[in-house]
Amino acid sequence: MQIALYTAPTEIENEVDIISELFANGVDYLYIRKPALDDFSLVDFVEKIPEKYWQKCISTSLIITKEFDFAGYHFTRDILQKNTNYNHKILEWLHENNKISSASAHSIEELNWYAGQFKQIIVSPMFPSISKENHFYNWDYEMLDKQILKHKLQHPTTRFFAVGGVDATKINEINNLNFDGIGLLGTIWNNPINATINFLNILQHLKHDK
Repeated sequence: MQIALYTAPTEIENEVDIISELFANGVDYLYIRKPALDDFSLVDFVEKIPEKYWQKCISTSLIITKEFDFAGYHFTRDILQKNTNYNHKILEWLHENNKISSASAHSIEELNWYAGQFKQIIVSPMFPSISKENHFYNWDYEMLDKQILKHKLQHPTTRFFAVGGVDATKINEINNLNFDGIGLLGTIWNNPINATINFLNILQHLKHDK
């Protein structure tokens, strides 16, 4: 199972050092989501990340994705709604260049719509959010499991990531739902001093609960 790490939504001391350490310990992808930063500030942030990790990064900025030759691009809900006439061109460019296209599904209907179009589907929030108060989930897990399995058979190149409220206690449940990966946010950045310890604990559960 793959592991995606999300950047902290706000400024965190030594964030890039922590990111580098987690990459060294097994993070597969870094989702760079910094809504408060403009593209110029985002460039400054990216340039602090060791270049060897750029090809494991996924950005919500297409300009940044192209400029730094990132692994892929995440379509935010705002982009999906506003760029309806242009999104297919972005998808074509991403797939022609062997890059990841990513989108978040917040319902079974969205999951069914995005599967086959995007290479990574972020299913969120899977559980009560650790980082956002009153951020709830409402999944029929049995239906979700069936739909993920169906789409994985129909679209072998599409991967499904469980995001939202994911910590070590949720790994067994996630494994039982046919997910290909998990995304980590609150469990890492709510306690950055213990970020590596918490990450290694999750990693241990992933290996144990296979």
